[in-house]
Amino acid sequence: MKKVFTLALVLLFGAQFAIAQDESQKPVVMYPVYFDVSPPLRDMVLESDNMIDNSWKEGIVKNKLNAFTQEEPSTDAPVPDPVRQSFFGDIVTDTTIQNFDGVGANGSYPPDTDGDVGPNHYMQVVNTRFAVYNKNGVKLLGPSNNNSIFSGLPNNTNDGDGILLYDENADRWLFSQFALPNYPNGPFYENVAISQTNDPTGSWYRYQFQFADMPDYPKLSVWVDGYYMTIRRFASGSGNWLGCSAVAMDRDKMIAGLPNAGMVMFNLPSSAEGPQAADCDSDFPPLGTPCPVCYLTATATSTVRLYDFQVDWTNTANSTFTLTPQITVGNISTTGLSGNAIPQKNTSQKLDAMAGKRIMFRMPYRKFSTHSSMLINTTVNAGGVAGIRWMELRNVAGTWSLYQEGTYAPGDGHYRWMGSIAMDELGNIALGYSISSSTMFPSIRYTGRLAGDPLGIMTIQERGIINGGGYQSNTDGRWGDYSAMSADPSTPGKFWYTQEYYSSTSAANWKTRIGSFSFSNVFSTVASAAPNPVCLGDSTQLMVLANGGSGSGYTYSWTSIPAGFTSNIYNPKVLPSEPTKYIAHTSDGAITRHDTIDVTLGYKPIVEAGSDTIVCWYVIEVPCSGSISNYKQFAWSTTGGGSFTNTATLSTIYRPSLSDKLAGFVDLKLVASSNAPCTGNVTDIRRVTFDVCTGLETPGKDGEPGILIQPNPASTSVMIGVRGRLEGTSVLTVKTIDGKTLFTENITGRETPARNTLDISGYARGIY
Repeated sequence: MKKVFTLALVLLFGAQFAIAQDESQKPVVMYPVYFDVSPPLRDMVLESDNMIDNSWKEGIVKNKLNAFTQEEPSTDAPVPDPVRQSFFGDIVTDTTIQNFDGVGANGSYPPDTDGDVGPNHYMQVVNTRFAVYNKNGVKLLGPSNNNSIFSGLPNNTNDGDGILLYDENADRWLFSQFALPNYPNGPFYENVAISQTNDPTGSWYRYQFQFADMPDYPKLSVWVDGYYMTIRRFASGSGNWLGCSAVAMDRDKMIAGLPNAGMVMFNLPSSAEGPQAADCDSDFPPLGTPCPVCYLTATATSTVRLYDFQVDWTNTANSTFTLTPQITVGNISTTGLSGNAIPQKNTSQKLDAMAGKRIMFRMPYRKFSTHSSMLINTTVNAGGVAGIRWMELRNVAGTWSLYQEGTYAPGDGHYRWMGSIAMDELGNIALGYSISSSTMFPSIRYTGRLAGDPLGIMTIQERGIINGGGYQSNTDGRWGDYSAMSADPSTPGKFWYTQEYYSSTSAANWKTRIGSFSFSNVFSTVASAAPNPVCLGDSTQLMVLANGGSGSGYTYSWTSIPAGFTSNIYNPKVLPSEPTKYIAHTSDGAITRHDTIDVTLGYKPIVEAGSDTIVCWYVIEVPCSGSISNYKQFAWSTTGGGSFTNTATLSTIYRPSLSDKLAGFVDLKLVASSNAPCTGNVTDIRRVTFDVCTGLETPGKDGEPGILIQPNPASTSVMIGVRGRLEGTSVLTVKTIDGKTLFTENITGRETPARNTLDISGYARGIY
């Protein structure tokens, strides 16, 4: 009975999700409709070369771009790409390390080639099958149908769109595939599995999530608090376009194998096409850091639109999906690349360019000591051919901005598309892609750049993984949908790439290739400073990381502009007094590389509260006027008991209290907080002293009246004299320090001194 009750409760959650799904921009929450733990994969699946009839998907599973984003074929002249690289890189690297065929065709196309690398394995998945290899290219498991990983789950159909990721922070594997058992009607399902160890042939925690509408083109990523996913939704039954959505799954619970791992979903604008969520390949950012979700626009101004996806797993209703300021990039043109636009050798049949401003899988993220980086790539028109636009966004102080971008399209007449990009822990970037033209069969190549190279340029010489031996002849023209570039978590500078090709001409007898390569033979250096910028008066740690080269050991020297700093260690500390360029000179014994880092300064606030002042005890208002520069926020405060009319304006009034006057003084503080990188507050103090203003002759100026008080201090009587010219009637008043009136006399206008003796023997000692 308990088992039946639990299942009914979980199914209720799925029904709630189906109802709530249309509530735009409110977090939609669901829970698994099924969970279990699989037997070891090596014991559960058998090699399967059975042909799969997925012909039903053609024209139904709508991975192609939507009608509203499609551009009509244009006869206009190609639009110049503002950041095109029309030349090859000239840095020569080693050839591929491992280079072998992966899973091949079995009746479905396109293959949607994906894979990832762990510490000991490479795991590959195509649309409906997967295989596991060791890092020497030896096949350990498969190929087997994707749904065999989910054998025993209900609604477990082998419908494709499989995704594989290695979560290096958890040392686990993540596998997903959708299941559409009732197509074109719902419900629809996304099956997600998490390995229990770093061995993908072992046991997996298995989850099934239910969707009311079809979750097409699911793309997953790894983040500090969740497994994130973007999907393209189509309505149950009608197949009408509903827009894209971003989803987060509770990573901590899924890693722990807890059955109640929740899922939170937000919808993107209907114009969003091909969004991706950041996939972390490094140590995680701090817990609580929102996961970036991006998509591209290409209207009059091309931009990256970025959302901060923040999940509150304690109270999922508090989750937010916030659009941040857009990031402008070089103009993106896809004119002439709509639909089938990629030529092939020996045929007029062209291939799908997938050039609809879609961010190609993945969007890798990496955290460094001074910044975070995120990479984007898409296919664009670059002077009449397809090229790969790539971008690096950086987050230095909580805000993302464009750091560099380029369009890789060397002027050889070939089309490059279906890219995938990755960055290693040194900051090196690798870019893989398909390449084809009227003189070349579709083939697989890669390029890249080293971290310290000129911005916006792929400096690594283009290398091939395999040349195609034929073309794809089917008239549909579908090609890939995605490929996968991965940085090896165990070896800096090493990358793995998987993509499709044809060894001979056919309609759908595609093959896939898995290749690894390294940039480690190239002598490269990367200079950095942490922190940077630095607050004036604080130190920063310089560092230069060297990689590759002759292997005979590195020697270092540092200089600076302005001159004055030298060092012969790789990580000196410096205390700059002005913005400074530090130059690292690193030698491997044969070559000397130079890299620079500009250290900029931040400044603490300059605060002026005003000059110290002496005022008479009877004043009720003290005007204040301060000045500040280089501040974030400021406020007035006091050590006394009085109050300001406004603590948040530089010009304000202080009203002293009785306790201020009895104390004889009060300190008024103007406090300013620092802008980053400086920290802390800067305070300036203005002291206001209260004077009794007695016993002093105040002679009239230019005939104005003056006051004379004698004696002072006094014990029995006191004489108050007024001399000078008085106009009309004046009032002479004596008050206590707290404002009580003791004596008042009207004085009429006269030119001779007026004197009045007061008997004070009956009054208490004090200030009057």
